[in-house]
Amino acid sequence: MLYPPLHQLQDKINSKYLIATTAAKRARELQDDPDHLLLDRYESKKTVGRALEEIAASKIHPHVDESHF
Repeated sequence: MLYPPLHQLQDKINSKYLIATTAAKRARELQDDPDHLLLDRYESKKTVGRALEEIAASKIHPHVDESHF
């Protein structure tokens, strides 16, 4: 089962695509610098899971460049 649940993530970011790309980018950052944590405690040991937890906790947000629209 996915933690945090998808509906909880979509409350923060309404696009599944943005959730996936934001989590992937943050997971790469966590792999490069594993000591740069934004939460005190994580449920997941994997970087993607940790990135999703940070999204659910509103610690990270996607950067959307609206000049392309």
